[in-house]
Amino acid sequence: MNKFLSIILFLSVFAITQAQKLNTVDNSYFITHSREEYMQKLAGLPCGINTNDPIPVILQKLHTYLVNFKPSAEYPDDVYAIESNLQALKSVKEGGYGIGAVLVDPAGKIIWEAHNSQIQKHRSDLHGEMTLLTEFEKSRLAKKYVNIYVYKPGMMVFSSAEPCPMCFIRLATAGVDTKYCTPGPEDGMVTRVSCLPSSWRDMASKHKFEKGNCSPEMQKVAHLLFFSTFLDNRGPK
Repeated sequence: MNKFLSIILFLSVFAITQAQKLNTVDNSYFITHSREEYMQKLAGLPCGINTNDPIPVILQKLHTYLVNFKPSAEYPDDVYAIESNLQALKSVKEGGYGIGAVLVDPAGKIIWEAHNSQIQKHRSDLHGEMTLLTEFEKSRLAKKYVNIYVYKPGMMVFSSAEPCPMCFIRLATAGVDTKYCTPGPEDGMVTRVSCLPSSWRDMASKHKFEKGNCSPEMQKVAHLLFFSTFLDNRGPK
């Protein structure tokens, strides 16, 4: 009997391990080198994109996929990943870079949304997270959640992509916890925090900066929106 239970336990653990592997995106996916590779990854998403689709069709298929995506309890951060990805997609449709972010209150409710607006507004500082905090802090709602310029405990920023050095420092200064959907393969600062001077590392260590618990699908969409410059080579030449 004990032997039988041991076999059942082994098979259960094995099945869970295999399921976890299937739901894990290999880190190599988050590095894209060419438009051809980018289009193949788009076509690999479960939203019916073809490599010869015009850009407006691609963006519409991504939008339809995101608004109809049903998050599961297995990936509790997907509810934020969907909204941040929709914000990133909004920026792409405007001709900007594909990064979006949302601000979440202590009860888990999204209270503000924004996206990268560098190209749209000709501003070097308007990254996704920077735009989110700047717009929110100008609002009347900020008085409830911000003490002068430091955010009250329990607030969280969720970004579609790992914060860059500029956004990371702004988030650390504001004292807000941060999660993100997809890693930044070239400039993500969360995984490079050791590069900061000790005083900045100490400040950042007082708050959470971590990758969210997101589904493989949302991670892939976030990455492809981040690299949407491959669609039309937008940005400074």
